[in-house]
Amino acid sequence: MANNARQVALDVLNDIFGNDAYANIALDRTLREVELSDLDRNFVTALVYGVVSKEKLLEWYLEPFFKKQPKPWAKMLLIMTIYQILFMDKVPTSAAVDEAVKIAKRKDGQQAGNFINAVLRNFMRSERRNEEPKTWEIKYSMPKLLLDKMVRQFGGKRTGMMLESLEKPSKASLRIIDPQVTVPDTVPSELSPVGRVADHGNFAHSQAFIEGKITIQDETSQLVAPQLELTGSERVLDACAAPGGKTTHIAQYLDDGHVTACDLYDHKLKLIEDNAERQGVWEKITTVKADATQLAERFADEEDFDRILVDAPCSGIGLIRRKPDIRYRKESSDFLNLQGIQLKILDSASKKLKKNGIMVYSTCTIFDEENFEVVNKFLETHPGFEQVEISHEKEDIISEGCIFITPEMYHTDGFFIAKFRKL
Repeated sequence: MANNARQVALDVLNDIFGNDAYANIALDRTLREVELSDLDRNFVTALVYGVVSKEKLLEWYLEPFFKKQPKPWAKMLLIMTIYQILFMDKVPTSAAVDEAVKIAKRKDGQQAGNFINAVLRNFMRSERRNEEPKTWEIKYSMPKLLLDKMVRQFGGKRTGMMLESLEKPSKASLRIIDPQVTVPDTVPSELSPVGRVADHGNFAHSQAFIEGKITIQDETSQLVAPQLELTGSERVLDACAAPGGKTTHIAQYLDDGHVTACDLYDHKLKLIEDNAERQGVWEKITTVKADATQLAERFADEEDFDRILVDAPCSGIGLIRRKPDIRYRKESSDFLNLQGIQLKILDSASKKLKKNGIMVYSTCTIFDEENFEVVNKFLETHPGFEQVEISHEKEDIISEGCIFITPEMYHTDGFFIAKFRKL
């Protein structure tokens, strides 16, 4: 495995676009296998995520400069280098080009190096770099399927605002666990009373994180646990709990109460356990391997729960800013298929809720099929439940009694929360 930062980035990108690997998994796996300085690791991360988020645009810039398609690795090397030239201000153009030529020579000899050099020199001499594509599909590297859905639901103006917002990097978002802790270079969240944010920062390596005084959690996700109206003694079921951010937040509200945290996979249950141990709430949490669509059967012999959270599996479209490859993995049938799963989970979970108990439903997507339509269909088929209207001091995030946040509003993830009570 190469230890040259650009070669490492190229290897990861080839894995993502050549083998359909998930960007975060491919990047984490590769960075564990190589020896790079922290500076180089940050560079590789920025380069990989930057290319993934602008891949269609970068291909468009390159189109005029070769008569036939180069080999996949060579094309990705060109795309990666164009990204450095256009979007990484601190990277000298000469360094980006020289390193690309060296990589090509090592990979495929002098001729390959000459080809890469010629294409990049031609690009830099041309006016193409100053042009702008006419379609949003190219400009924002957003598949037509998602664009069409966004425009249908939100209209052109708001869609444009979302797309512009998604061009900006994610904030670092923290949940404060120990109220005495001070986190330099952060400001209070506009949405969460226990949240703090920064433009950037590697807080996962901070002493406060290691000691469980803070944790990394998006501001929108921090709004879920308060909706359960916990007083301290409740038995709570977290139906789809991994990696445990909401589970541990719930546990912080409990005194002699307890959370049962479910997931289908052992390695995900381990994530919950690790999070709970680091944050000092492990004694309030039990992890259970369970299929969320079969909760009624799994807990048939147990007492019903006072509170239930269904943080449902969803399309994750609200996470595009942090997981840019999500956009390339969707088909039109996915959204209704997911709706079916979400309704199954709600139906099964609802059977284990006590009378007057509260069930909260949340997703990290922005599309109606997985949000408002799920709420309406659940209520239509479950007359023993009512919707509880949510309120928040930021009135613009409330829609039809639910919390509904799109990425441009507060520069966060897209997120949805609904609340039900069993009659």
